[in-house]
Amino acid sequence: MKTDKTLLRRTAITFGKLTIVGVFTLAIFAIYLDAKVRKKFEGQRWHVPVQVYGQLKKLTLGEPVNLVEIAETLRIKGYQKVNFATRMGQFAQSARRINIFQRPFEFTDSSHSAQQLSIEVNDGNIVSLTIDNQPVSSLTLEPQLLARIVPDNKEDRVLVSLEDVPNQLIDTLLLIEDRDFYHHYGVSPVGILRALFRNISAGRTVQGGSTLTQQLAKNMFLTRERTLTRKIQEALMAVILELRYSKDQILEAYINEVYLGQNGAHGVYGFGLAAQFYFDLKIDQLSSAQMALLIAQVKGPSYYDPWRHPKRATERRDLIIRLMFEQNYLSLVEFEQAAESGLSIRKNRRLASKKFPAYIDLVQRELNQNLSSVKQKSGIKVFTGFSHRSQQILEKTVAEQLPQLENKFKQKDLEAAMVVTDITSGEIRAVVGGRESGYAGFNRAINAKRHIGSLIKPAIYAAALSQYQQYNLATVLADEAITLKSGSGKQWQPKNYDGKYRGKVLLIDGLIHSLNIPTINLGMSLGLDNVEKTIKALGYQEKIAMRPSVLLGAINMSPLEINQLYLPIANQGYAQKSHVITKILSADNEILWQMPNTGKQSLPVESAYLLDYALNQVTKVGTARSLTWRLNSHNVAGKTGTSNDLRDSWFIGYDDKHLVTTWLGKDNNMTTGLTGSSGALPLFADFMKKQGVVNKQDTTPVAIADTLFEMRTGNAVTEDCANTVVYPAVSSGIVISSKCLKIKEDTRSWFEKIFDT
Repeated sequence: MKTDKTLLRRTAITFGKLTIVGVFTLAIFAIYLDAKVRKKFEGQRWHVPVQVYGQLKKLTLGEPVNLVEIAETLRIKGYQKVNFATRMGQFAQSARRINIFQRPFEFTDSSHSAQQLSIEVNDGNIVSLTIDNQPVSSLTLEPQLLARIVPDNKEDRVLVSLEDVPNQLIDTLLLIEDRDFYHHYGVSPVGILRALFRNISAGRTVQGGSTLTQQLAKNMFLTRERTLTRKIQEALMAVILELRYSKDQILEAYINEVYLGQNGAHGVYGFGLAAQFYFDLKIDQLSSAQMALLIAQVKGPSYYDPWRHPKRATERRDLIIRLMFEQNYLSLVEFEQAAESGLSIRKNRRLASKKFPAYIDLVQRELNQNLSSVKQKSGIKVFTGFSHRSQQILEKTVAEQLPQLENKFKQKDLEAAMVVTDITSGEIRAVVGGRESGYAGFNRAINAKRHIGSLIKPAIYAAALSQYQQYNLATVLADEAITLKSGSGKQWQPKNYDGKYRGKVLLIDGLIHSLNIPTINLGMSLGLDNVEKTIKALGYQEKIAMRPSVLLGAINMSPLEINQLYLPIANQGYAQKSHVITKILSADNEILWQMPNTGKQSLPVESAYLLDYALNQVTKVGTARSLTWRLNSHNVAGKTGTSNDLRDSWFIGYDDKHLVTTWLGKDNNMTTGLTGSSGALPLFADFMKKQGVVNKQDTTPVAIADTLFEMRTGNAVTEDCANTVVYPAVSSGIVISSKCLKIKEDTRSWFEKIFDT
């Protein structure tokens, strides 16, 4: 008996010790789990995709506008054209007015609720703007969501606050997943028993046993393995969550965390993105039936996939609708309408993350330059200068023109790159990186660095015209055979494209007709260092190995780089850095970064004007003169470029609003059979016709005056001199010469003049 008592006592002591050790171990483990929960729940809970938006279009009274273009843009954004706009996402259009029921958005540093907008025009200009029937001087149109750049963990989500989630969705979610949510402390034995009973009664699983908090703990902190250890961790973490945070905080986290589908390689997480993924709607726009279908996905997004298994999805949805009706969440009429409705899912299950890969490449590059990788995963909003209309036209131009050129010139495998930039702001409106629209492969607009040929010539002539005391448009340049020697003694004998020599030409003609020899002579007389300084001033930042061949374009640049070089040329010498991103906002709409106004006067206004004048003549009488009939004599400027052996065909042109850079070539660097005027120029012309030309409007600087020059000598002369031409010139640099060939006095009588005798 004594032995039994001793054994019992020892057993009790051992059990007590084990209990103390177990409690201590559990406490240590709980402290560890608590730290893990707090670190993630109170830190950056999710890596949220970058949301990239297009141009923030602001309309102002008095400015020109095209209602057809606005209507086209609205359709692209998913707006529906109706006779009367009475619901969000609708618009009505007449000849002079467009009414828009604009959806709510928080895409700027201020929030906008749903608004009824009205835009009235007269003779192409805005004469009236109203918001909710109140006159205003300006308004902003909802920007287009271009892409969602998903983080490395492949989790895609749209964060929503609890207050933005419809009450009906919350009530139904709790009804199906955890009806005791507001009454338990993380684990609910009663809920487990109730779920077991309902599932047995229904003959299938209609309700889960885990609490919503347990599901959150599993999804947010644990793996999907089915082990007792993981289940214990799940329960402990659920209790910790309940002790640390409010019910509303837990519910909001669950709504943003729950896995609800698969979009290709990216998981669809949270109800905010699920509403877009399944229905292309925001969460506050869902119908009762749509809410029921989303809640049905919680049970198993793959099993109840409405695209692959519509029958299963409908049955699960209808079951949830019936439970909603039984709990008086729906009236009888609402129940019948919901039960009889179709699934109403999007036709295409793929929610494209990058519709415009060439443009988004630029966005990502600038994003990496201006924001850390950590901040990029915090749900930021990126605003760009993207124009969907320009992008569509650009893609259509490439798709139509390349096959025509291949057929006409018996070529194949032609590739293209085009960049469209707003001249004033420097915002890049559209980019094509290859002939295949939407292909996320090699981006030639950024990465194809090719010989630019004659595109370099305006930089040389700009360097000369900046020295207005010595050079003007009528300066005479030699056009005779020359031989140059390299540092190693190798001889170089450049020629004009047509193989002819003209003896002497005026400076403007050297540029208009893209003559090589006069350009080399001009560049050498200026000095290669001065030419390099001008190239750098125009915006090219890479190191240049200056040698005479550079004067003919023996330098490699990407379309994006040469586009930057021409921006100040197209903008009266003022250079703003070309860019795609205009503003970056945090998830709370705070400005994290904004494009600074770093523009500067890269060229003197006077020399920029003279250069622009010459490039305008290029499109009228020079190498790009075919634009006079291609664009119905609209006023544009530009420059052709062709590299050796016709490997690269270039054209850069601009009107009063847009600068367009075009390159054609082959990836294997073989000949294309195309010059700048026969290849790239037709693409520019086709784009401009479709986009609509805004005729160049030039303002003559005060220091510029039309001046009479003798063509033989290039001297400024008086009106009694023969063989003269009028060009604009810097007045202070002009010295009138009295020496010239005079106009011979006509000594014939009036009778002889009449009868030409």
